[in-house]
Amino acid sequence: CGCRAEDQEKLQQLDNRKPPPVGTTSYASVAWYAAGPAGLLVVDLLMLLLMVMLIIAYEVAMISFIDDMPITTGSRKIDIIIPSVIVALLSCSPDVSFLSKFSIIGLLALALSFIVIVWQGLVENGLAGFQSTMNLWPKNLTDASSWFGVVVFGYGIVPFILNFHESMKTPKHIGLAMKMGLILVFFGYIIISSGVRMLFSPSHSFDGDVLQALPTNSWLALIVRLLMTFVVAMTAPLIVVPCGEMIEGKLGIGVDEVRKRIAVRVLLCMLCMIVSEHAPGFVHVVSFIGCFCASIIGFVLPPLFCIQLRHNTRKDSMAKTTMDFISYCDVGALLIGIITTILTSTMTFGEMRKSQQQ
Repeated sequence: CGCRAEDQEKLQQLDNRKPPPVGTTSYASVAWYAAGPAGLLVVDLLMLLLMVMLIIAYEVAMISFIDDMPITTGSRKIDIIIPSVIVALLSCSPDVSFLSKFSIIGLLALALSFIVIVWQGLVENGLAGFQSTMNLWPKNLTDASSWFGVVVFGYGIVPFILNFHESMKTPKHIGLAMKMGLILVFFGYIIISSGVRMLFSPSHSFDGDVLQALPTNSWLALIVRLLMTFVVAMTAPLIVVPCGEMIEGKLGIGVDEVRKRIAVRVLLCMLCMIVSEHAPGFVHVVSFIGCFCASIIGFVLPPLFCIQLRHNTRKDSMAKTTMDFISYCDVGALLIGIITTILTSTMTFGEMRKSQQQ
């Protein structure tokens, strides 16, 4: 849905609606003009669900990192409490902008992680994995659904692209920035995922995240897991804060009500921590987030909003409501989005339950 913030006034004139409530995001504003308060509510609930599930995924990631460390308390409940408390405390800070400075540490930690993983693969198997004729395609529709969810999660820029556009110093460069970012991610995913999979093919069959290939008794592997836990703990508040602000807005909690705002964010972190303890592995959670939340927000709602906005435009201008090429494309994209979302979400959820029962 290509509607930008500066188009809101035009949209308002087209459908004769009042402007959305103060503080409404650009994506939610498009929903407001397309479907009114109901559309705004749907987008807000989906964004809230997406952010909650992202926090749960972060918690699950920290649990998986800590589980493989030689220094643990022996209890998953106690192990996850410490990083969760750090996340909660950071999320209650008046200004979390300082956490963005840790992004470079996160990139360095990721780079170090894959360097260590590649080194471990070369030590174990050499280059034998690249000489094999293994098939990297998904074995069945369930595996394809999981792959689809991870890809949609990785490329899920639709909910945030309008916010990025507004915050950019030169907004007209958003298209170029988006293309460059997605191209880098594309080649990075191909080289890292396929390369590491082939490298470890003689000795490993990955059912979860790639860190399971690291030995548990290596001090270097321990440093990598500690760094990854640290990075996730520093990143999670960047999701907790906007999620908490959305909940506070729905509950009518003002900016000056500091205690209530702290209570909301602490309770949110506690709820996600409790759920994460019983959730399946990180990969399963990420796959379901991609198949369900990100797929609806990225593949279903944009063409639906475009159809509705086009209908509102023609209705207000008294134009003849005939289907043109763009309308057929929107309908086709909507049908494909609905079918893929239902199919992949159902299969991924079933795989999650099966993994949890094992």
